[in-house]
Amino acid sequence: MTEQFEERADDVRVLLETAHVPPANADLARAIEAGGVVRRRRRYAAVAAATVFALAGTAAIGQALDRVGEGDRLDVPIGETLTSTPAPAPFSTCTVEALPSPAADGLLTGQVVADPTGKYAAASLVQPDGTIHPVLWTDGLPRVLPTIGENAQPRAVNSAGVVAGTSSTDGGGALAWVFRDGHATKLAPVKGYEWWVPLAVDERGDVTGEAWRGMRFTVVTWSRAEPFDGPVLLTKPGDVRGSGVGGDGTVVGTRGEGTAPYAWHPDGSGRALDLPPGAAAGQALAVRGHWAAGWVGLPEEKAPSGGQVAPRAQSGEPDRRLLDLLGKTAIGGKLATVPARWDLRTGEVKHWPDRAMAATAVNASGWIAVPGDAGPTVISPAGEATALPGPVDGYPTTLSDDNRRLYGERVPQAPEGAAPATKERALKGVATELLMWRC
Repeated sequence: MTEQFEERADDVRVLLETAHVPPANADLARAIEAGGVVRRRRRYAAVAAATVFALAGTAAIGQALDRVGEGDRLDVPIGETLTSTPAPAPFSTCTVEALPSPAADGLLTGQVVADPTGKYAAASLVQPDGTIHPVLWTDGLPRVLPTIGENAQPRAVNSAGVVAGTSSTDGGGALAWVFRDGHATKLAPVKGYEWWVPLAVDERGDVTGEAWRGMRFTVVTWSRAEPFDGPVLLTKPGDVRGSGVGGDGTVVGTRGEGTAPYAWHPDGSGRALDLPPGAAAGQALAVRGHWAAGWVGLPEEKAPSGGQVAPRAQSGEPDRRLLDLLGKTAIGGKLATVPARWDLRTGEVKHWPDRAMAATAVNASGWIAVPGDAGPTVISPAGEATALPGPVDGYPTTLSDDNRRLYGERVPQAPEGAAPATKERALKGVATELLMWRC
C-alpha cells in the first residue's frame, strides 16, 4: 500500500459529513393484532397442538415489542400455561466486529450510514488508483455500487436498500445521486445554491437534504414521484441548517450564528429547542420519531475535561465554517460539548455533563449512542448508561430501532491537553476501520 494511497484516504476522511437516515418503521403491534390470537379452547383435537405452538410464538413476539415500548402485552387463555425464556436486557450481550471489505482492493473509509432496521449500511471505498466508490452492506455482506462523478460518499439509506449520496464533478462542483434498482441516478441541481447534500431517503424514496451558498441555507427535497428535475425548497433561505431528517419529514439542526438547536416540520413551521441551564450553544444532529439527539456546549468548569466537538458532529469542506466557529469556543477552552437529547413532544432536554462528546445517534425508543474517552456507550430513555464492547475509540453513528445493531467507526483521539494542531491531526487520522455491533 503506497503512502499516496493512505494520504488519499486521509483527505477523504476530512471531507465527510454526518448524515442520519430515519424513515418510519412498521406498526408490528397492529400486524400481530390483525393476525389474531385464537383464545377459544373449543378446538378440534387435530389442531390443538398447532394452536398452542402458534400462541407461544405470538407471546414471544409480544415480549419483544414490550422491550422497545411499542407492543401490547398479549393475554394468555385461561387454563393454558405458556413458558418462555426471558429476553436479555438491551445491549447486555453485544459483540463487535469490523465490517468486511468487498473483494475489490482498497481502504474502507468515511462515516457509516444505515437504515433504522440495521439491515443495510453504507460507506466508501478508496481504491488504489484514488477513485472512491460507495459500498452497501446487506446484513454484513458488502458490494461495491456504481457511482456518478468523483469522490462518492453515501449519505443515507432506507429499509429497501435505496442509497442517496454525494460526489463531485470534474471541476470539484456539487453532485448528488440516488442508487436504486441497480442504477445510480443524478439528482437535479438546486438552482441558486453552490452546494447540496442529501440527508435522508424515506420509505417512499423521496430524498431530503440541505443546500447552501455562503451562509444562506435551505432544506430541499427531491420527490420520487418526479423525474428528479425539480427539487423543492422546504424552508425559506436563511440561517437554518439541517443535520438530520425524521421519517415524517421533521428536520433538526441549528439556527443562527450562535449555533442554537432548532427543529422544523413538514408544514414549514419551526421552533427553537431548549438549552439546559448554563449551556450557551447546541446542535441537534439526529432525529427519530419524537426524539432528537446531539450536543450542548457548557462552560469549561461545568463539563468534563477533554470535551470537544465530536469529530463526526461536523464535517469537512463547506462545513468547516461551523467547526471554525465552534473551535473558538469548544476547542479553545471556553465551552465543552456534552451529549443531549430532546423530547420533541414536550420540549424537554436532558444532558449528561459527565460525558465529553456528542450523542451521535438516536432510535425511535429514545435510546442514544455516545462515544467517549472510556469507550462508546448507549443511554436509555431513563438515563441509564451501558458500555459497548470493543475499542475505546469506537464511534457509533447509527442505532437500530430494535436495539440490536449499531454501526460506526474507530476515530483516533488526541491526548488530553494536546494543542489544537495535534487534535486536528488526530481527527484526520488514517484510513478508518468500520465497525458493526450485534446485540
